[in-house]
Amino acid sequence: MKYCPHCGKPVRENAKFCPSCGETLTVSQDQPATNTNQITGIYDSATAKLNQYTGEKGAVKVNISDLFSEVFKHHSKKEADAIFIAGTESTTPALADVSDEWAKPWLFSRILIGFLLAFVVLLYMAVSFHNDKAVPGLILVGAFAVPFSGLVFFFEANAFKDISLFEVIKVFFIGGIFSLVVTLFLYQFVTFSTTSQYLGVLTLKDSVSIGVVEELGKVLIISYFISQLNVRHILDGILIGAAVGAGFAAFETAGYIYDAGSQLVAVAILRGWSAIGGHLVWAAISGGAIMIVKRDQPFKFSQLLDTRFLVFFILSVMMHAAWDWDITILGSAYLKLILLIVLAWIIVFVLMSAGLKEISRLKHQPIE
Repeated sequence: MKYCPHCGKPVRENAKFCPSCGETLTVSQDQPATNTNQITGIYDSATAKLNQYTGEKGAVKVNISDLFSEVFKHHSKKEADAIFIAGTESTTPALADVSDEWAKPWLFSRILIGFLLAFVVLLYMAVSFHNDKAVPGLILVGAFAVPFSGLVFFFEANAFKDISLFEVIKVFFIGGIFSLVVTLFLYQFVTFSTTSQYLGVLTLKDSVSIGVVEELGKVLIISYFISQLNVRHILDGILIGAAVGAGFAAFETAGYIYDAGSQLVAVAILRGWSAIGGHLVWAAISGGAIMIVKRDQPFKFSQLLDTRFLVFFILSVMMHAAWDWDITILGSAYLKLILLIVLAWIIVFVLMSAGLKEISRLKHQPIE
């Protein structure tokens, strides 16, 4: 099957023009399709289909090298300060000054490096000097490093810059803890198989149950903060979702590291790097999806029954279930995690793209 590189729709092998978008197809009839073309076609088709649920059209193109191009450049303290003070009453830009281009976050990488350096130093203290007092710090840093750094990425990517860092950190701590509390309450209504209880092996049913309970718990808290802060944009919803998800991930991981015993460092490293595509991103997806159905209206729980929200929520649940399910891909559990991380970020990019297009649309709306 051949796909249009512009809109992602299927086209005939010998087609010169796309029947859906009308663009010229540059690949000649006698040129064999490569694996790269097939992957690109599948990606374009999938993102175009998913993009329909955001209210937009066409495949979503993301230039990863451009997105992270500022990470490897030198930045001054003044630039960092400007990012940290964004979102206050005096620093929130007018709509006319909001850019609808992809942001180029970089501060998150400095925060991540700081966490990693602290982790290495604390580990050295614990191992080389047998200093048990370094262990609590090791647990804290190992649990918070990636989720909090990822949250700063979403803070930088919020083009509206209308939510302050103070509010984000508040949602991170309060939202993260209360989403765990709500999840524990919801678990009272779930039963797990004997395989899970006695062998510690999760069946597909167990994994789906975990996915539904934990994602629903986060959605309820995300909905509360979206309503309380009265946000109106998709990028805002993504940020609030990421804050709740990052808090959930950090506190949950701290518990897992604490229980790991002699495997403390191994668990911290595994859950640390994999957190980049776990609760942080799944909750960001749900937050953005809530804003797609909410828009400028007051939040109502009935909005969570909208098909547009349910599609993204179910995708988060499915990714969460696949993450926990005791299966491998090509015999590798790590490959499964990597593929799920990539998939989660593709969905996030679709929502972020819709958020950027929302800016352009708002700018062209007539002033009443």
